[in-house]
Amino acid sequence: MTARSVPRRLRGERQGSTAVEFAIIAGVMLPLLFGTVDLGLLMWTHNALQSTAALTARCIAIGSSACSANPAQFAVTTAGQWIVPGIINTGQVTINTAATSCNGAAGSLGPFVTVAIVSSYWASGVLPPPFAATNVHVTACFPI
Repeated sequence: MTARSVPRRLRGERQGSTAVEFAIIAGVMLPLLFGTVDLGLLMWTHNALQSTAALTARCIAIGSSACSANPAQFAVTTAGQWIVPGIINTGQVTINTAATSCNGAAGSLGPFVTVAIVSSYWASGVLPPPFAATNVHVTACFPI
Protein backbone atom coordinates (compact mmCIF):
# COMPACT_ATOMS: atom_id res chain seq x y z
CA MET A 1 0.00 0.00 0.00
CA THR A 2 1.44 3.32 -0.97
CA ALA A 3 1.24 6.56 0.98
CA ARG A 4 -0.91 8.03 -1.69
CA SER A 5 -3.65 5.42 -1.47
CA VAL A 6 -4.18 5.90 2.33
CA PRO A 7 -5.62 9.45 2.04
CA ARG A 8 -7.83 8.34 -0.83
CA ARG A 9 -9.12 5.44 1.21
CA LEU A 10 -9.75 7.61 4.29
CA ARG A 11 -11.46 10.32 2.27
CA GLY A 12 -14.50 8.15 1.77
CA GLU A 13 -14.73 6.92 5.36
CA ARG A 14 -17.57 8.33 7.45
CA GLN A 15 -16.97 6.48 10.73
CA GLY A 16 -15.78 8.76 13.50
CA SER A 17 -16.80 11.96 11.75
CA THR A 18 -19.36 12.73 14.45
CA ALA A 19 -16.72 12.48 17.17
CA VAL A 20 -14.42 14.82 15.26
CA GLU A 21 -17.24 17.32 14.68
CA PHE A 22 -18.19 17.17 18.37
CA ALA A 23 -14.57 17.79 19.42
CA ILE A 24 -14.38 20.85 17.19
CA ILE A 25 -17.68 22.31 18.39
CA ALA A 26 -17.24 21.36 22.07
CA GLY A 27 -13.85 23.06 22.16
CA VAL A 28 -15.62 26.36 21.55
CA MET A 29 -19.07 25.84 23.06
CA LEU A 30 -18.16 24.36 26.47
CA PRO A 31 -15.89 27.24 27.55
CA LEU A 32 -18.56 29.66 26.29
CA LEU A 33 -21.23 27.85 28.32
CA PHE A 34 -19.14 27.65 31.49
CA GLY A 35 -18.03 31.25 31.10
CA THR A 36 -21.66 32.35 30.87
CA VAL A 37 -22.53 30.44 34.04
CA ASP A 38 -19.47 31.90 35.80
CA LEU A 39 -20.41 35.43 34.73
CA GLY A 40 -23.96 34.84 35.98
CA LEU A 41 -22.62 33.73 39.36
CA LEU A 42 -20.46 36.84 39.52
CA MET A 43 -23.47 39.07 38.82
CA TRP A 44 -25.57 37.17 41.38
CA THR A 45 -22.82 37.59 44.00
CA HIS A 46 -22.59 41.32 43.27
CA ASN A 47 -26.36 41.78 43.58
CA ALA A 48 -26.56 39.74 46.80
CA LEU A 49 -23.74 41.75 48.38
CA GLN A 50 -25.36 45.00 47.23
CA SER A 51 -28.61 43.97 48.89
CA THR A 52 -26.71 42.97 52.02
CA ALA A 53 -25.03 46.39 52.18
CA ALA A 54 -28.36 48.17 51.67
CA LEU A 55 -30.10 46.12 54.37
CA THR A 56 -27.24 46.72 56.79
CA ALA A 57 -27.21 50.47 56.16
CA ARG A 58 -30.96 50.65 56.66
CA CYS A 59 -30.80 48.53 59.81
CA ILE A 60 -28.19 50.84 61.34
CA ALA A 61 -30.01 54.02 60.29
CA ILE A 62 -33.35 53.04 61.80
CA GLY A 63 -31.69 51.79 64.98
CA SER A 64 -33.00 48.25 64.76
CA SER A 65 -32.11 45.88 67.57
CA ALA A 66 -31.19 43.23 64.97
CA CYS A 67 -27.95 45.03 64.17
CA SER A 68 -27.36 47.44 67.02
CA ALA A 69 -24.86 45.22 68.87
CA ASN A 70 -22.62 44.38 65.91
CA PRO A 71 -23.66 45.74 62.48
CA ALA A 72 -20.71 44.14 60.69
CA GLN A 73 -21.76 40.72 61.99
CA PHE A 74 -25.31 41.46 60.80
CA ALA A 75 -23.88 41.99 57.30
CA VAL A 76 -21.85 38.76 57.50
CA THR A 77 -24.90 36.77 58.60
CA THR A 78 -27.13 38.32 55.94
CA ALA A 79 -24.61 37.65 53.17
CA GLY A 80 -24.21 34.07 54.38
CA GLN A 81 -27.96 33.53 54.03
CA TRP A 82 -28.04 34.92 50.48
CA ILE A 83 -24.88 33.45 49.00
CA VAL A 84 -22.74 30.96 50.94
CA PRO A 85 -21.79 31.06 54.61
CA GLY A 86 -18.36 32.60 55.05
CA ILE A 87 -18.50 34.66 51.84
CA ILE A 88 -17.39 37.71 53.82
CA ASN A 89 -16.03 38.39 57.27
CA THR A 90 -16.38 41.41 59.52
CA GLY A 91 -13.04 42.78 58.31
CA GLN A 92 -14.45 43.18 54.81
CA VAL A 93 -17.35 45.35 55.98
CA THR A 94 -16.71 49.08 56.44
CA ILE A 95 -19.33 51.16 58.21
CA ASN A 96 -19.43 54.96 58.40
CA THR A 97 -22.24 56.38 60.53
CA ALA A 98 -21.43 60.03 59.87
CA ALA A 99 -21.00 60.26 56.11
CA THR A 100 -21.85 63.63 54.61
CA SER A 101 -22.63 62.38 51.12
CA CYS A 102 -24.13 59.36 49.48
CA ASN A 103 -23.35 58.64 45.84
CA GLY A 104 -23.15 62.34 45.07
CA ALA A 105 -26.21 63.39 47.10
CA ALA A 106 -25.22 65.63 49.98
CA GLY A 107 -26.56 68.14 52.40
CA SER A 108 -30.34 68.26 52.32
CA LEU A 109 -30.94 64.69 53.45
CA GLY A 110 -28.60 65.03 56.40
CA PRO A 111 -25.93 62.60 57.50
CA PHE A 112 -25.83 59.11 56.04
CA VAL A 113 -24.91 55.64 57.14
CA THR A 114 -22.70 54.08 54.49
CA VAL A 115 -21.79 50.42 54.30
CA ALA A 116 -19.05 49.19 51.96
CA ILE A 117 -18.29 45.53 51.37
CA VAL A 118 -15.31 44.13 49.47
CA SER A 119 -15.18 40.42 48.73
CA SER A 120 -13.20 38.23 46.40
CA TYR A 121 -15.28 36.33 43.87
CA TRP A 122 -15.85 32.90 45.36
CA ALA A 123 -16.82 30.75 42.36
CA SER A 124 -14.32 31.77 39.70
CA GLY A 125 -12.85 28.83 37.94
CA VAL A 126 -13.62 29.23 34.27
CA LEU A 127 -13.13 32.91 33.53
CA PRO A 128 -9.73 33.85 32.10
CA PRO A 129 -7.08 35.59 34.25
CA PRO A 130 -8.26 39.19 33.98
CA PHE A 131 -11.58 38.14 35.50
CA ALA A 132 -10.53 35.19 37.66
CA ALA A 133 -9.14 37.35 40.48
CA THR A 134 -12.13 39.68 40.56
CA ASN A 135 -13.01 41.52 43.73
CA VAL A 136 -16.62 42.57 44.24
CA HIS A 137 -16.98 46.11 45.64
CA VAL A 138 -20.39 47.33 46.77
CA THR A 139 -21.52 50.43 48.65
CA ALA A 140 -24.92 51.36 50.03
CA CYS A 141 -26.14 54.26 52.08
CA PHE A 142 -29.21 55.30 54.02
CA PRO A 143 -30.08 58.69 55.51
CA ILE A 144 -30.15 58.97 59.29
